Amino acid sequence: MWWSTLTGKLEQAESLDGTVDAVTKAVDLVLPRGPVKDALHGRWLTHPLHPLLVALPIGLFTSTSLLDLVGGDPARIAARRLVGAGVLSVAPTAAAGLADWSSLGAFRRPRRVGLVHAGANVMATLMYGGSWMARHNGHHDRGRRLALLGATALATGGYLGGHLAYSEGVGVNRNADRQQEPAEWTDAVGAAEIGEGQLSRVDVAGQPVLLARHAGELHAIGAVCSHFGGPLEQGAFEDSCVVCPWHGSRFHLTDGRVAGGPATVPQPGFEVRTLDGRVQVRART
Repeated sequence: MWWSTLTGKLEQAESLDGTVDAVTKAVDLVLPRGPVKDALHGRWLTHPLHPLLVALPIGLFTSTSLLDLVGGDPARIAARRLVGAGVLSVAPTAAAGLADWSSLGAFRRPRRVGLVHAGANVMATLMYGGSWMARHNGHHDRGRRLALLGATALATGGYLGGHLAYSEGVGVNRNADRQQEPAEWTDAVGAAEIGEGQLSRVDVAGQPVLLARHAGELHAIGAVCSHFGGPLEQGAFEDSCVVCPWHGSRFHLTDGRVAGGPATVPQPGFEVRTLDGRVQVRART
């Protein structure tokens, strides 16, 4: 299809990289790593916040178009209010999206697509904002036309947003399809091979497991970062957490809980014990 061809070209558009880097730097200045950005990522929801918020402007703007098409003059006031509410809902939605986008690090393809996705949504917001002003000033036909232009830009942004989620895998839990295995205690590695302050990856019953010895205690969690698949064994210790080397997500070694974004989904957790000089693990139930 022609639109997928265009999206593929967009992914390869190196000419966008300068703008991508400049906008990322600006976003990071306004939204530095910390509790506010974690809240926008959706850490408190245990999944990304942006897809949830997207339903607000899309629903409000779509309802506006429906009233414009079939509501007639009696629906003018309701349509104007819906447009206004939609414009107001854009700010938190965009903030959550920018928080996620700015945390993609060196992954150029989704960042390029995300930049144009944001641009299309900015254009849509401007059109709908103009539509509200026109309606407010009594120019209802102009308001309807501007809303239709806004809907076109919104559809473009929506298509690119779907591409980011379903083709690029942005916001997808990279451990979603992993089974809770092994169910029984299973040999992993010799206990002497895991030194203090060491992060090691082992495959146990087909599961990538991160083994870590911290303050004399052994811990085991999933080795593949839930945010974008980063190799946690190449990360670093920070207090009682492991820090992903790709985008800086932090996970508690004791149970895999997210201690800091951009990750929102916990790591798979494993019980661990030492028996006869061997480390054994089993999935937490």
